[in-house]
Amino acid sequence: ALYRSANRPWTTTRNCSKSSGLISRQLRICRDNLDLMPSVVTSTLVGMETCQNQFKDRRWNCSSVLAVPNLNNDLVRGTREQAYVYGISSAALVHTLSRACSIGVTTKCSCGPLPTWETAEDFKWGGCGDDVKFGLQFAELFTKATLINKKGKEKQSKKAMMNRHNFRVGREIVKASLGKACKCHGVSGSCAQKTCWKALPNFDAIGAMLRERYALAVEVRRKRKKKIKMLVPKRRGRSQFRNDELVYYERSPDYCSPDVKTGSVGTKGRQCILGSRGARNCESMCCGRGHETYTEILRERCECKYFWCCYVKCKTCTKVLKLNKCR
Repeated sequence: ALYRSANRPWTTTRNCSKSSGLISRQLRICRDNLDLMPSVVTSTLVGMETCQNQFKDRRWNCSSVLAVPNLNNDLVRGTREQAYVYGISSAALVHTLSRACSIGVTTKCSCGPLPTWETAEDFKWGGCGDDVKFGLQFAELFTKATLINKKGKEKQSKKAMMNRHNFRVGREIVKASLGKACKCHGVSGSCAQKTCWKALPNFDAIGAMLRERYALAVEVRRKRKKKIKMLVPKRRGRSQFRNDELVYYERSPDYCSPDVKTGSVGTKGRQCILGSRGARNCESMCCGRGHETYTEILRERCECKYFWCCYVKCKTCTKVLKLNKCR
């Protein structure tokens, strides 16, 4: 899988192989853009980590992304979870490449363009902004490669149409999140002058935005209109969905019990919080099966003191933690 290539030096086209989890069209892109491949790998790791962080308190905790490229059923059946993973992977690719451009990792892109309009605020445009335009273009090229058939045409299956849309949602979320970052100049930290540039937020913020889209994802069906296949909302009274809304066509299981058909690993052994009002409370996480309480001893450094000169001496403190896990 591509994320397992994190420590690989991308110095020769021989590094672009199917063992990295890339398909033939992506291999060609890889060979033409070796200098960008470390950033592509980084984006895979960022997307996986963000997905697991965003869903760590849910029954479905995004653990199945570790099986990439051999996707579990929860990521191939047209569910909300598949929608989120495709959206977050596309967004991570745009975000990582846009920032990589601004720090000079490649000659194919550099700083993003500075705004040309005058501002009434007390700052001037300058610095080196994130090149979101390049990030969007490359991410679309790289992800689109997975949705092209052997004849060079776009796949028209319901799954391909769903994935194509959710890839676009990820890109649109990053594009819309481009904001402003500033730096002050002046004596002793004063802000006599301020320089600002266009910059993206930390990726955790984008992961959270996509999690909101996950909760409000639109269930769709496919229909033909004048020989053209399209996805439309399944709910009556709604004719279309927005470009920034995730879509799915298969309802998710409850993820309470292991089920190979749906890709559910169940919640047995998962930690829960007794009395919590969130999704991680024991009643919800354990699906009514109950929980077990156990203790865990944690030893850590404490009461540290600095002695002149020049060492720090600490005591070792012991904490007894009372934890709960699902039966």
